[in-house]
Amino acid sequence: MFKRIINYSNKYFNLFYLTKDITDLRTKPQISAADISASILSMLFSNLGSLNKFNASRDISAVKNMAERIPTASTVSRAADSMDLDTLRKILKSIYYKARRSKMIETHHGRWIGIIDAHEICSSDICRCGDCSIRNVSKAQGKVKLNYFHRYTAFVLAGPRFAFMLDIEPIYQHEGELSSSYRLLSRVCANYPKAFEVVAGDGLYLNGNTFNLLSSHHKYAAAVLKDERRHLFEEAVLLSEIVEPEIYADEKVTYRVWDHNLSEMWDGYSGIVRVIKSEETKYVRHHGTPGKWEISQEKTDWIWVTNLPSVVSLKNVVSICHARWQIENKCFNEIVSTWNADHVYRHSQNAITAFILFLFIVLNIFNIFFARNIKDRIISTKSFLVELVKAEFLTARWAHPIPL
Repeated sequence: MFKRIINYSNKYFNLFYLTKDITDLRTKPQISAADISASILSMLFSNLGSLNKFNASRDISAVKNMAERIPTASTVSRAADSMDLDTLRKILKSIYYKARRSKMIETHHGRWIGIIDAHEICSSDICRCGDCSIRNVSKAQGKVKLNYFHRYTAFVLAGPRFAFMLDIEPIYQHEGELSSSYRLLSRVCANYPKAFEVVAGDGLYLNGNTFNLLSSHHKYAAAVLKDERRHLFEEAVLLSEIVEPEIYADEKVTYRVWDHNLSEMWDGYSGIVRVIKSEETKYVRHHGTPGKWEISQEKTDWIWVTNLPSVVSLKNVVSICHARWQIENKCFNEIVSTWNADHVYRHSQNAITAFILFLFIVLNIFNIFFARNIKDRIISTKSFLVELVKAEFLTARWAHPIPL
């Protein structure tokens, strides 16, 4: 299975041809950045989760036949410190355009939806680098305890079967998520002008700069409205008391939705916005007394702000706003629980970003491969396929690290 997914990467995406353009700033390297990149991709495809495990595999299995082109963990680390991130982003872009042209990725409810959010990649009270952000986590007075961490902002495309990862941007010291997201959105809009038509985010992205930036690129925005002090919130609640909602059911959930067009209620954005209030009710069956099931009612309330035009139906707007959860469920949670994304291969800002971009490359190809090429019913989960790839990598006899 390892050879199969590697050949698939080469056949449809020219992956290991594209890695030949990757460079780093090492002087007189004995192993090229392309070979190091090939080794990183092999390690990530086989989900070994550690550079040391990747090196040790040469001695404990038939993979030792690859030793001539396998760099040591320290060599990979030094190369990652100065690896060209722009080239990695170009590889991600190339994979996206090939997947889009070949219809390997699909819309979410008929629309191309971008999702943006931030994630903390690592946290430690001991290990730190010069680029770590610092926070005070002291609980006792008179005692200072500092915590060191790295965060980044990610941008993905929502999809019915998987999320497609497009780009990330680090959150540097002494700056917030919005500063990082502004740089990321500017780059994504420039690099992927037709990849998405609306961007969904949490309450932090209900920001005039964000809405204005996306509008300048002819994109729409949707964000959660949480702040009860905002005039938008107060006006939406008042109008919902005198206007009848639209009621519909979808997948065992009953929706009562209000749609209000408001203007000049928000200093940060001059355009007309739609404030959507949604009351969602569903019945959930759970274990009660021994041998019996109990049914309980769950009710949630949401308010969103969007500049999507009125031609977009209310039902579609609600589905677009709910799509933002995909970045948590199909990106952050999956890469941590399945792909060891919380492991720091090299503790420096450039290296952390490089390994995440490599992982996004691997995940995009892996998700497409799983969705389109796995017909065996026995392989019903991604985690099982990951174990098959790892097993073949550790037991097969390759003459080189990549069976080109």
